[in-house]
Amino acid sequence: MRAVAHAETGASPQVPEAPDAAGSTTVVETDRAVADGLLRARLREQRGLFALGIVAALVQQLAMLAMPWATQYAIDDGITSGDLGTALMWSGAVAVFALVMFGAGVGGQWWMGLAAFRTAQAVRRTLIDRIAVLDRAGMAEAGFGHGDLAIRLTRDVDMVRDWVQGLAAWVRIGVTVAVVLPALAVLDVRLLGVTLVTVPLLVAANILFPRRFARANETLSQAHSDRADAVEDLLSASAAVRGLGGERALVRRHHRVSGLVTEHTMGVARISSWWSAIPPSLPRFAIAAGLLVGGFSVIDGSLTVGGLVAFTSWMTTMAIAAGVAVDMMSNRGQARVSAGRIAAVADAEPRVTEPVDPVALPELGALEVHGVVAHRGDRRVLGPVDLTAPAGAFVAVTGATGSGKSVLARLLGRLDDPDAGSVTFGGVDLRTAALTDVRARIATVPQRPVVLSGTVTENLLLGRDVPADVVAAACAAAAADRFVEALPEGFGTVLGERGTTLSGGQVQRLALARALIGRPRVLVLDDVTSAVDPATEKRILAGLREFLPDTTVLFVTHRPAAVAAADVVVNLEKAAVRG
Repeated sequence: MRAVAHAETGASPQVPEAPDAAGSTTVVETDRAVADGLLRARLREQRGLFALGIVAALVQQLAMLAMPWATQYAIDDGITSGDLGTALMWSGAVAVFALVMFGAGVGGQWWMGLAAFRTAQAVRRTLIDRIAVLDRAGMAEAGFGHGDLAIRLTRDVDMVRDWVQGLAAWVRIGVTVAVVLPALAVLDVRLLGVTLVTVPLLVAANILFPRRFARANETLSQAHSDRADAVEDLLSASAAVRGLGGERALVRRHHRVSGLVTEHTMGVARISSWWSAIPPSLPRFAIAAGLLVGGFSVIDGSLTVGGLVAFTSWMTTMAIAAGVAVDMMSNRGQARVSAGRIAAVADAEPRVTEPVDPVALPELGALEVHGVVAHRGDRRVLGPVDLTAPAGAFVAVTGATGSGKSVLARLLGRLDDPDAGSVTFGGVDLRTAALTDVRARIATVPQRPVVLSGTVTENLLLGRDVPADVVAAACAAAAADRFVEALPEGFGTVLGERGTTLSGGQVQRLALARALIGRPRVLVLDDVTSAVDPATEKRILAGLREFLPDTTVLFVTHRPAAVAAADVVVNLEKAAVRG
């Protein structure tokens, strides 16, 4: 049995310059194509529902536009002429068109809503699948905070969903323009001229405002992400700094970024208010001018009263269409910003990646470290280190604070990759093996483990199908059995978010039991007894040997009891070895 560790002094070797990851505020510009591709792929999956929704929108709008035409004939051929039968016939036609509008409107909203919901779910699954494999280094390189990712999973996905649900509105807008303009030309060419005057003004407004709105919304989206990160820190870190005055700093930071959210929200609102007011107003001014022009036409007999009523109805529909177009373009701008932020996550790559052609790991073997070096930025934080731990060995890794113990623990379980050197199991470099194989062979329990919201059993199993006696034995080996049995509902007790209802030592023991359940071949423990008393620690050390007698244990620790129980002690700082 052998374990060797050494550390070199002197200048750190040059590290390749990391790619620029400052794009979190410019991801919308850099990921437009990716965002559009992501949306198109998800939309194609729901093309059947979209087709139904678009047909329903087409029928709904044609029925709406037919109503002024039927009203015109009811007035001119029925009411004005005193023909009650004709008036009733055209009134019945209006009622039929109204029923068609109702049915098509209900169906269209249902189909488009269902398509939008499924599209949003698909986008959210894409994000979650990526986040599930995105490691700490990958997140840091991409510039994602936990709160920022939560905003991308919620607000940004909802923005995309709202835009998708309203896509059928473009059909209604197009049908309105395609039907109303020829109808006005047939009705009275002068009324068509009044309407066409508004077109260049509408085009100009819908060119000017979207660009300004998009820029303002990008800034607002980033402000929301910054505030979400501040809230995340406030919730998770305030207890740790309470009493030192740190919670006041976190509150001030939250207030500052919240102020920016308010400021940018008002900026978006100012642009939106002008944009939403101007385009819909133009057709209404055209109605006023049309009433004047049409009034003279009615007086000189070239236009009927029913025709003037139809003109007013159609222009009102045009005004509504202009307002809907503004809303749709606004939603599209927001959705495109959100899609860019979503695509930035979907396009992010973890630093720890799957090999193209994985090599199978053996069931048993020694865990070896060969010349491993790790950097954080341009600073060397570990190595070079060489270490060999044969199967079944108990190796204690010690060293001063900052000597790289926790860094080494992450490398041993391939939670990170070394910048130089290699970590092998049974002679196979971990970087050449499938991550599922690595995780099955090597389990890592971090210094600050995470407890999920849910019951004790759910935290232990994490969806695995494990017999109850194995769970109980693992808890006993981790010295977690007594405190679990003392909980109000035992293994069925619901734990608070992040284990706030448990002490630090209880969280550590629960995480250790969770790792033991999988019966790994190598168990890497990062100071997991730092928060327990000596008697409990003694139980844990004995339980490890008893529960997993053939498992290799690498224990990063300062505790004398753990060091004394080890077969081999490795001191990273002094490069001392004791067997």
